[in-house]
Amino acid sequence: MVNSVQDKSPDGMRVLELGPGTGAITSRLAVRYPKMFGIELDQRAMRVLAQNVPGVSVIRSDVLLVNYTKLAEIRGGPLSIVGNLPFHVTSQILFTLADHARSIRTANVIMQKEVADRICAKPNTKKYGIPSVVFQLYADTKILFDLPPTAFFPRPNVMASCVSLDFEAAEERRNALDVDPRDLRNLTNLAFRYRRKMMGNSLAKLLQCHTTLIDELPAEYAKLRPEQIEPWEFVHLTQLFFGKK
Repeated sequence: MVNSVQDKSPDGMRVLELGPGTGAITSRLAVRYPKMFGIELDQRAMRVLAQNVPGVSVIRSDVLLVNYTKLAEIRGGPLSIVGNLPFHVTSQILFTLADHARSIRTANVIMQKEVADRICAKPNTKKYGIPSVVFQLYADTKILFDLPPTAFFPRPNVMASCVSLDFEAAEERRNALDVDPRDLRNLTNLAFRYRRKMMGNSLAKLLQCHTTLIDELPAEYAKLRPEQIEPWEFVHLTQLFFGKK
């Protein structure tokens, strides 16, 4: 995991670890990037971390409440994020990072394998869904390796994966989205809420309850189910419904 982090900032001052805990990753990461820093909420873990990795800089905060854009400004450029994410809030953390995509170069993070598979899933597969659409529009996604339960303490009951989200590589793609991210997520959420229905039916309520730019769904989409639609096509649908940004 340490080897997956490739950062060229001076002494790694833009390397940020989410939830370093007692320093299992930090102790190895800090050797390569001595000016790296972390965000940790648990004060007890912070005290142990200070003993295990003396001199490492840690901000006490909830990773969901951090302004990553401001941190990137302070550190002089986009961040290289690494971390072992808590399984129960993985999705919330990832969506938070997506909201600050311009200020994050890469995020190499460990999560439950089931979530990793959904993020990297391709259309026309059972695992393709909202995370697939959003994160494949905002970043280049790739599963780097899997981890068994025995790699953790305490031991979970599920497999895990380390996933690379390369936001920098997708900058041009994000700039071309030209839609309000809230509109994109609302439309995608509604489509996959009724994933077994054809899009003409699942988006009917949106046409009935909201003022949109169209009166009916174009024929090329109406008879498709959401898992048959590419991420960029959801952008096109968002533009049809709500217009460009």
